[in-house]
Amino acid sequence: MRMVKNLLLFLVMLLLGLYIFMPKTEVYYKLEEMLQQKNIVIGNEKIESTLRSFKVMHPVVYFQGAKLARAENVVVKPYLLVNSVNLKDVEPLGIAKELGDVTIDRAILKQSILKPLFVKVAANGSFGEAHGYIDLKQHLVHIDIANPKNIAPLKRVLKKGEKGWYYESNF
Repeated sequence: MRMVKNLLLFLVMLLLGLYIFMPKTEVYYKLEEMLQQKNIVIGNEKIESTLRSFKVMHPVVYFQGAKLARAENVVVKPYLLVNSVNLKDVEPLGIAKELGDVTIDRAILKQSILKPLFVKVAANGSFGEAHGYIDLKQHLVHIDIANPKNIAPLKRVLKKGEKGWYYESNF
């Protein structure tokens, strides 16, 4: 029994050590490399790393050379079981601004190790509250607008359903 306790303690300490000393900024650079293959570039960013997370400040997202969006900061928490990304003050730029004056005050994306190809999304912005998911396996994005405020600029991309307005798209 004592040997089992010692083995479990060793495994917990090993996982904790791996998590604390994991090169978190390397996760960001690998993601950036993968996005470049899809013609998405993140520029003008400053990265700060801590023991539990890393923060990307003032990133600007470019798609095929055109500015798409800018965020005040992005906090990535790569936990072992659940990963999360918190975005604050996202503002559309360039071609994305043509949709209208839509801003995202806060967005949270969560991904679990149990469902690695499924990302939950929750956001607050000038449009109200939104909840949805991104299914990476089926290449599907589905976002429900819970409490719509000012969705007039988004109406051309939103659909009306039984439960209210929603956005759905394949990528």
